[in-house]
Amino acid sequence: MPLLSAFEILAETLVPGGILPPTAPNPFVIQGYWVQLSVAPGTSQANFNITFRETTDFTQGAGQTALQAQYIDAKGQVQPYSQFFASTGRGFLNQTLFANQTVIYGVQVLPGLPTDAALPQGGTGWRGFVSIDGQTPGTLLATPTHRLLYTNGSDITKATALDAVVYAVPTFSGAARV
Repeated sequence: MPLLSAFEILAETLVPGGILPPTAPNPFVIQGYWVQLSVAPGTSQANFNITFRETTDFTQGAGQTALQAQYIDAKGQVQPYSQFFASTGRGFLNQTLFANQTVIYGVQVLPGLPTDAALPQGGTGWRGFVSIDGQTPGTLLATPTHRLLYTNGSDITKATALDAVVYAVPTFSGAARV
């Protein structure tokens, strides 16, 4: 199981309740994990699995119903991925990329949508590690990131975006080629 990186997926208030004065703004943050994958030069095809290992198997807090998995395909179209929890693999299984293709895989919480469970207390979150396996070593280029959206409320259908941040997540090997 070749480890790629750590991950943190969350939807919660920036500061835990009771710490700030009641009148102080406390932004709500939605943080997702994303990994951009491309086939390495000189490789025509890569077959792989992206698996997420989380300490509670995504069962605490709002649970699995609050998570949204999707990928941005090689044509730039967002594709929901309903099979994320279809097996004990917990991830994007049986994926294939060809030369000159780049796909971005992502998992995030989207609070306030009609299909989502209500978030408990000040929010919910999951942490763990991601692995990419099944491919011939060195056939993929991987760039993991965390993407954050800060809003003025927890219901994204009504909240106003205050800020957004994207930052690179280091790979365990320190290299982009996996």
